Amino acid sequence: MDEENDHDYAVNVVSEDSDTDFEDPIIPLRREFCESRLLPSNTDHDYLSSTGSSSSASSLFMNAVFEEDDDNQSNTSSLLTINSAPGTLETDNTNPQSSSSEDNNEIEIEVASGSNETNQEIGDGNEPEAVVADNNNDVLTSPQPKKRKRLSTEKTTHTTPKVNENSPDNDDDGLTCSICFDVWEMSGEHRLASLKCGHLFGDSCIRRWLNESARQTGTRACPQCKTKAHPKEIRYIYAKRLRAVDRSEEHRMRDELGVERNRTQSLESELSALKMSYTHVAQKLKRVEAESDRMRLLLQNGGGGTTYIASDSRKSLQTYKLFLERNVEISREPGSRVMVYAHLQSSMIVSQKSSNGLFPGYGLRFIDTPTFKPSTFLHASSKLIRDLSLSVNQQLLAVTSMEVRTKLFDLRNRQASATFMSADKPIWSCSLDRNREYFLYLGTQHGSTCVFDIRFPEAILNEFKAEADSSPVINVASMAPSSQFPFGGFLVCKLTSLWFYEYSSSLRETTPCRLNVDGPFTSLKVDVAQDTVLVTTRSRLCNHEERYILGKIDKIDGSVVFSISITFYGSKFTNVMTRSSQIAVQSNTLIAAYLQDTKMLTLFDVKQEQRLQSLPVQDVVYDTCPIYTNDRIYLAALTESKYRIYHLTTST
Repeated sequence: MDEENDHDYAVNVVSEDSDTDFEDPIIPLRREFCESRLLPSNTDHDYLSSTGSSSSASSLFMNAVFEEDDDNQSNTSSLLTINSAPGTLETDNTNPQSSSSEDNNEIEIEVASGSNETNQEIGDGNEPEAVVADNNNDVLTSPQPKKRKRLSTEKTTHTTPKVNENSPDNDDDGLTCSICFDVWEMSGEHRLASLKCGHLFGDSCIRRWLNESARQTGTRACPQCKTKAHPKEIRYIYAKRLRAVDRSEEHRMRDELGVERNRTQSLESELSALKMSYTHVAQKLKRVEAESDRMRLLLQNGGGGTTYIASDSRKSLQTYKLFLERNVEISREPGSRVMVYAHLQSSMIVSQKSSNGLFPGYGLRFIDTPTFKPSTFLHASSKLIRDLSLSVNQQLLAVTSMEVRTKLFDLRNRQASATFMSADKPIWSCSLDRNREYFLYLGTQHGSTCVFDIRFPEAILNEFKAEADSSPVINVASMAPSSQFPFGGFLVCKLTSLWFYEYSSSLRETTPCRLNVDGPFTSLKVDVAQDTVLVTTRSRLCNHEERYILGKIDKIDGSVVFSISITFYGSKFTNVMTRSSQIAVQSNTLIAAYLQDTKMLTLFDVKQEQRLQSLPVQDVVYDTCPIYTNDRIYLAALTESKYRIYHLTTST
């Protein structure tokens, strides 16, 4: 030991037979010190031998723990108890389980500095002193140690605390989603994902949480640490040690089941369409046979039925033509796309770009139908307006403008009454239900259709999305209840497919059905009075011309089909998306459409199954709309900055 240092130290003596595992590198030094200092005389060895512990006394270990006292120079002492039983050595003589039942003789060793008791020196004055006493408090030795430097014999390690895995509080920690408390999955919608802050959730849960948080509070934040987050920051986790339920096989089977269901549904729709076509052909054949019988009977009678045929011929010779009456410029800058006619308001509502520098963006121009003169302008959005929809009473107007929100205007005061959000999905189309006055349908760019209650604009009632097609929804239209569809439904026209959703009795559940018409589509319009549907398709490889398909939604053998009445062909190429419209005249229907290759506004007759008229228009006609007054029928054609008013006349 270093004689210049003056620090206290304590001595703990343990046996080699103890269960304590020591890995101290100074064990040899401890053994030497124990044998040379604590048991210096032969008497002590003889005393241990007489108690039967001479074999264990030679194998004592000393664990020196040196303590430094900087505050005061008071002397501390530690008491160490050595049981005289063979192989037993304890540091606490108060433990009854560790003492020998055969021999209760004990030896107490006290190490102290500056003790006032009578001690016997061992060695010189610089060496430590010890007091060895038996149970009768007889003093054996009394060393006087001095202060020495503290020698740290323990290795300091910095480790993270271990979590008690058996604790009931930690049974589900790291295994379940903290939002829904369901287990994570390795695939599918509830697969393991994390935010930028590092917290783990199910993918579908955290996306729904962020959307609802943005809708209710205006900010997106982590549900655990409240750190700002964004759906773009969601990352999928691939970890081997995280316990996640592997349902990849289940999801694969579900995907295959969905594919088979869609295939079966497609085959059923195709079969129903073929049955419908067969029915139409059979009816047409009967009419031709009936006409042939009449002609044969006429020839046999020598022309006796000429009066009937002449009257029928005069009916068939009745034709319709369009004459241009007005060509009005509503804006110098292009930006007009859609329009709608509100006969109860005696106005035609047209979208246009704002000409006011203080309010840039796009809005609505109201045009009086008696005079067809522009009147009030209503600012609506900062982006191009994509779709308009009127309520049944024509007091509400929904406006969609390629943003993530849709505005609902009250036409009585011409102010915005509500705003609807679609959870970061740009909205392409809108439609107010004509049968359920509080329902609003919004078609998004990602292929989903959101249903809102206009009384509660902050919440989405339902969201429908076809798994087989995620293309944008370009048009939505509600269908009235009928004998075949007692609860009605709504049509969803996407870029590549046409769908019908039939309502059940609960008005919450729907049955989707893909209709038997191939796209790509550019527009869909429904004539409520005639219960007919007009869809417009673009030219493509299999169909080299644009098609205008008129038909009805029907049900055959329980399958919903689109019963096609007639198809007209138009332009051979379509660079932009335009809208065609239906014109109801007496018991006939006319179709107005714009042909982009020839730059012609064309009028088709459904009853005569032919093209009636083509009018040259150099600017692209984006939308057409029929206008019905007391004694006249007009057709409005909208270009980028002008609207044209055509008068429809009848001739025989």
